[in-house]
Amino acid sequence: MSGRTHVLVYDGGVQTAEISARKDISAFANPLRRFNGDDQWGLGLAPLSPGKTYGEMLEAGELSTEYIQAAGLPEAMTVEIRKPGGHEWGAVWVRYTIGHLDTRTEPADVPIRLAYGVKMISRSQVFDADEAAELFFAYYKTGDIPDGYELQPIEGYRTDGTVVDLSK
Repeated sequence: MSGRTHVLVYDGGVQTAEISARKDISAFANPLRRFNGDDQWGLGLAPLSPGKTYGEMLEAGELSTEYIQAAGLPEAMTVEIRKPGGHEWGAVWVRYTIGHLDTRTEPADVPIRLAYGVKMISRSQVFDADEAAELFFAYYKTGDIPDGYELQPIEGYRTDGTVVDLSK
């Protein structure tokens, strides 16, 4: 057994690194601070299946159904989480955009630069690299993000592989 617990996925899978349970927040803060919206634009974190390497998971077709990911620039990025749930939509997992608690409806008027284009999100869904690193570190330690954030559903995923559009 390798002692590795998670996999970091850089820039949509261009590079991956398995990590152990002994990392500190810099494992996430450093790459998030280097985002440039071009060749360094995304970071994902997913748990490894117990006793398996990421390569073994890929070979077996066991892609992670749960993860946290961020994309954009150090001063303005979007952070998403995929977790179990969504039975009300006929799904078993849901991908959400994470946002700061905000009771008012905001327009999606903030452009987030990605390598393949621009994603529009609301102001309450914008994170800087340091706060995104805190979310990644909490997810790494607990499997979830801390209380005090709002989740906006984007997509639901069914066991048969079909996707349910949950965006507004």
